[in-house]
Amino acid sequence: LVIVFQDFTDARALQRQLAHAAAHDALTGLANRSSFIRTMEELVDQCRLNGDEHQFMFVDLDHFKAVNDTGGHAAGDALLRRVADTLRNVLGPEDIVARLGGDEFAVILKSGAVGGPVAARSIIDAIRNLNFSWDGRPHSIGASIGLAPIRAGCGE
Repeated sequence: LVIVFQDFTDARALQRQLAHAAAHDALTGLANRSSFIRTMEELVDQCRLNGDEHQFMFVDLDHFKAVNDTGGHAAGDALLRRVADTLRNVLGPEDIVARLGGDEFAVILKSGAVGGPVAARSIIDAIRNLNFSWDGRPHSIGASIGLAPIRAGCGE
């Protein structure tokens, strides 16, 4: 009789880390583009089935190129992390935030506590008030936001 014991704790932890890395942006920790698209497809199907309605926002940073050009990629990366934290803080716990790439973010408002235009205004104000500076040089940052409903019939 031979008995073999194997501890799978490390393997399971590695599996969780790999799954997280596959679905999240390495820089910001937000959902990545592919994860966001998968979530959006599921949500659209859900809206078609039961009539739910949510809001989609596309967020593009204004003046991001100037930060990268003057401060380098380290400055741009620091700004992207600050923006990601700001989005997390402004939005509700049920809302989904993703970094699509570069200086582009996407949001699905699921919480319903705040309407799309109000949430968009809150995000614009919060990003404008970041007071971001790099190497002692202040940078004026803004955001442009597109807003669209997610409901039965969308995407057809």
